[in-house]
Amino acid sequence: MILQLINRDFSIFKVKSLNNEILQNEFVFISKTDTELSVICESRYVIEENISVEHGWGCFRIAEDASFEKYGMIAFLSAIIAKEKTGILAVATYDTDYIFIKKDKLDNVINALKESGCIFI
Repeated sequence: MILQLINRDFSIFKVKSLNNEILQNEFVFISKTDTELSVICESRYVIEENISVEHGWGCFRIAEDASFEKYGMIAFLSAIIAKEKTGILAVATYDTDYIFIKKDKLDNVINALKESGCIFI
């Protein structure tokens, strides 16, 4: 599987509301449910009026066809990552999937994925 490291520091945080400024970021993921409004973006763009925040996330994405007809890609990756005793935060977009890993575990995870045949570009 071909993966691409997104060489940036990310944070996830909960907010009461969003300002339009956050949408100007190159990488921003927004989830809204009946109980929360969460944002993932580069740490340097964290909104000040947040409810809670967790810094220190790294990210990579699947850099090959991850169309809806393909299955098992996240399961394959998460099984390898679980062996490293590391949790993941997975985000799907229309085109591909993004995997967020705590930065202090990222190097170990990358090495384990490479040993399992993954290629990072």
